[in-house]
Amino acid sequence: MGCGYLDNLDMSRKRDHKIIITDEAIEKIPFIEYRGIPEEEYEIIHRLAKQVLQISKTENESNEVAITYSFDSDKVVAREEVVAVQFGSEHSVNPMADPLSYHLIMSSRECAVISLHNHPSLSLISATDIRFFLEYRSICLLVIITNLGGISYLVKSKKYNYAKAVALLNETIRLHNEAVDLKGYQKAARFFINNCYRAGIIYEDR
Repeated sequence: MGCGYLDNLDMSRKRDHKIIITDEAIEKIPFIEYRGIPEEEYEIIHRLAKQVLQISKTENESNEVAITYSFDSDKVVAREEVVAVQFGSEHSVNPMADPLSYHLIMSSRECAVISLHNHPSLSLISATDIRFFLEYRSICLLVIITNLGGISYLVKSKKYNYAKAVALLNETIRLHNEAVDLKGYQKAARFFINNCYRAGIIYEDR
C-alpha cells in the first residue's frame, strides 16, 4: 500500500497472562453510544460484544475471537449474511483468514463494517490492531473487549484523514519495534491513542 512501516510491522507482541472469562464479565460489558456510529447500531454492537466473550469462553478457551459485522444496506436488502466469526489464539486473531469475514470486509461499502475482538490479557489496542483498522476502507469501528468486560474503540469520523493516520501509525510502529517489553509496546499504542484525533479518529476507553 506504499505506507512505509505499514508493510513491515513486526507482528510479535509480548502480553501479560490470560484472564479467564466469567459470566460476570460478559454481563459487565457496558452499553455504549458509539460516537460517529448510527444510533440504531448501538444495541446490535452491544449484543455482538457480549457474543465475542461468550464464544471465547465456551468455544475457544478464553482466547481471541473476532466478530465482523456489516451494516451495508445493500447486503441487508439482499439478505446476505452480515455477521462472521473467526477463532484465534491467546495472542492474536486474523479476521481475514475467515472466508465470510474476508468477504464482508472486502465487499462492503466504505465505513460500513464493524470489527470486534477480545484481548485475553487486558492489553491496550495494539499496533497490529491499528494497522488492521486503517488498512481496510470498509471498517469504520474497531472494538476491543477485555476478558474482564471493559471496552475500548476506534472510530473513523467524518474528518478522517488516511494520510495523517498512516503517518501516526508509522511512528507508532517505530516505537513498537524499538520496545523491549510490554510497557514499551503499550507506550507505542498510547502514542497513537493520544494523537489519533489529529487524523480524525475517535478513541474512547470504557
